[in-house]
Amino acid sequence: MSRLHDSQKADLVTATKRYVSSYQGSPAERYLAHRGLPIPAGPKYGFVSEPAVGHEQYRGRLAIPYWRPGGGIHAVATIRFRCIADRCVKSPDGSYVPPHQERHEGHGRYMGLPGHPPRLYNTPALLTSKPYIALNEGELDSDAVQGADVPAVGTPGVSTWRDHFDPALAGFEIVFVLGDGDQAGRQFAAKICERLPNAKAIDLGDGYDAARFIHEFGPERFRERLGL
Repeated sequence: MSRLHDSQKADLVTATKRYVSSYQGSPAERYLAHRGLPIPAGPKYGFVSEPAVGHEQYRGRLAIPYWRPGGGIHAVATIRFRCIADRCVKSPDGSYVPPHQERHEGHGRYMGLPGHPPRLYNTPALLTSKPYIALNEGELDSDAVQGADVPAVGTPGVSTWRDHFDPALAGFEIVFVLGDGDQAGRQFAAKICERLPNAKAIDLGDGYDAARFIHEFGPERFRERLGL
């Protein structure tokens, strides 16, 4: 993949700011609130109400920017877009269903920008002074863990790990690996533990991802599960 030109980086930041400005009061905000996810301090997520040029296929989706620690044209590495359409995320009685029960027929739950490779999510968490960090399967789980006072990064899926991610986590005493409570999630955790000598897999139970566990049992119980 070729690197983005400065004008493309600036366009990405401009689009992100547009989506962030549309988030408050949007279906995306209501969706995350229903999931019990913590409300991050400052601008974090967005909603694609009026798509930027080339983003028309993301209309109506939750926008998840990959914020960098720096600012300017380098402030956003990429954006991922999550489907939150009622027909996909709600049951016939109008209640929200768990993510693994959503019905995304004919399209994926997530979409990324064409040509953008997988990246680590929430890289500002790597600057923590704590000797540990959590590695999650998914962006929203990472933010839930961060909200539970545990620094956390994430990958956009179980098959997206790249060799150059390893050094970013090498300096921590412990990397808590939090896969989803299913076969794929446990295989992801096992794979990471084979790669990273400081990794420790944490199984939250069948059907539980980090966000659901924290929502049901609370941050203190979650930290206890990690041994903190």
